[in-house]
Amino acid sequence: MTACTRPSILFALCLFFAAVAAGWPAAGAVEGEESATHAAATVIRGARVFTGDAMLAQATVVLRNGRIESVVPGRTESLPAGADVVDGAGLTLLPGLIDSHTHNYGAALEQALNFGVTTTLDMFTEPNAAAAWRREQAAGEAAARADLFSAGVLVTVKGGHGTQFLPIPTLDDPEQAEAFVAARVAEGSDYIKIVYETGAAMGRPLPTHAPATLKRLVDAAHSHDKLAVFHVSTAAEARSAIDAGADGLMHMYQAGQTPDEAGERAADLLAAAKQAGIFVTPTLAVIETLHGLEGGAELAADARIAPFLDPDQRNSLGRDFGLPARPDAFQALLDSALALHDAGVPTLAGSDALNPGTAYGASLHRELELLVAAGLEPSAALRAATAAPADAFGLADRGRIAPGKKADVLLVRGDPSADILATRDIVAIWKDGVYFERRRPDAAVPDRPVLQPGKLSDFEAATLATLPQRGWQPSTDAMMGGDSTVQLGLVADAAGGTALRIDGEIGMGFPYPWAGAMIGLAAGQAMMQPVDASASRVLRFDARGRGGTFRVLAFAESLGTAPATVVFDANAEQWTAVEIALDAFAGLNAKGLAAFLFAGPATPGTFQLDIDNVELKP
Repeated sequence: MTACTRPSILFALCLFFAAVAAGWPAAGAVEGEESATHAAATVIRGARVFTGDAMLAQATVVLRNGRIESVVPGRTESLPAGADVVDGAGLTLLPGLIDSHTHNYGAALEQALNFGVTTTLDMFTEPNAAAAWRREQAAGEAAARADLFSAGVLVTVKGGHGTQFLPIPTLDDPEQAEAFVAARVAEGSDYIKIVYETGAAMGRPLPTHAPATLKRLVDAAHSHDKLAVFHVSTAAEARSAIDAGADGLMHMYQAGQTPDEAGERAADLLAAAKQAGIFVTPTLAVIETLHGLEGGAELAADARIAPFLDPDQRNSLGRDFGLPARPDAFQALLDSALALHDAGVPTLAGSDALNPGTAYGASLHRELELLVAAGLEPSAALRAATAAPADAFGLADRGRIAPGKKADVLLVRGDPSADILATRDIVAIWKDGVYFERRRPDAAVPDRPVLQPGKLSDFEAATLATLPQRGWQPSTDAMMGGDSTVQLGLVADAAGGTALRIDGEIGMGFPYPWAGAMIGLAAGQAMMQPVDASASRVLRFDARGRGGTFRVLAFAESLGTAPATVVFDANAEQWTAVEIALDAFAGLNAKGLAAFLFAGPATPGTFQLDIDNVELKP
């Protein structure tokens, strides 16, 4: 259970980065600079205050120079001169929320802060990106996004869980365990994430570490004063991790295949977990989706959440794993999470975004709801997203509202210690003492140039030199270090005219390879500028090809960074007319259509695809 479980997700992000470089603003971005004000002091006066440990019935909190200056019980009349005063009557002030399990890509940190998540504990992402985020954070340049701490590259074996998402180094010789951990520390990892995934929970074996290697990895992490946290899926894996000296488990695990087995393992694990002093991050929001339940869609429909979701988040919340609903099995996991909590094992709130059914920031509020559904008191759920992760990960400067702590705070309507859903009703957010203006992506939809139905390209009188002027460019995974290749050429069509030839080879240098030709739809503009093509209903083109099943990917504002894909067949002997209804591209709103990518198969090998007479039809 880690980021980008569907190939299209990470694949789309790669293309999106290229799109941004070409001038397409991130989906949901609002024109102009975001608004932030930083008074000499900010006073939140007379609110309920959840300190991270307990709820104060009423207090006045002063923020100054990025820190919490004072917390005074009651509604004080003595205020700092020139302060920006916020009336907290009827509201609740919380520490900025901490999401203890994320995988960050793209605009993740900005999206998180938009929902009051001021710190994210990343459990696997590209280490250079993490390093850049942390440098800016250390320089005080992160007031408009969540702070990040990261495991960087997780510790797995060749072909093991995690290798399907990014091309990463793997630990294949146990004798290199110490050196492997040292390399992660040198890259900047704040803690070490160890994958112990046998595949038993998925019903298919996966290569993973030998149990004896686990202790070497834990000891290596501890030798660098780093926590060792584990990905596990079953009770047996959890027990092995605990025996190896794990500091924390980053998922709730399956207790057993039968009630008796589950009961025996549960009792054993409760005792072992409590004695070992570990913490557990259940990640119920993603496990809910894995059990075929639609919590993500429910969250996206909440009127307190929906206006602040950008297209990426909305699409991700609507995705699933394609698995049947298993509510009883999910309830068993909720029961296990409660049993751990009741046994005194610290519970941390983590969303495991960006997986299907989750979204950065928003899904932490679903996680809180599920912790309460499991049986935790709302105040315990709040602690799981504030003081508990701060304590578990040694983040002494945050997670509580107390003098000297970071001025990362969240003001909400109502009392979340009585109704946990009140965390969703956000009034104001301060990050490093700076007021953060929440973005409403649905509130600023600019007009787009209108693209009427008609011919996009027939390639007549085209030359290789003029293809870019006609909107066509080659596109491959080379931008992400892949080794797929493509070459565009021109060939004769069935009528003796000209068609586009795409010769490509799909390589294995990137987990989600692609190669093909992309056409941008905004004439004379950068590749990914959106247009209003809402008068069109069908994409039509002629195709001829060899090498497998081909793909068309549509890019649009409504899709965010995840393009919608439709496959089609073509053969080498004759031209075939292909018609694809635009509504076959799931989630596509043609009012913000930007580009189409005509790509080869997703499997390795060479391919050749000829296309001609590309048009949009009403």
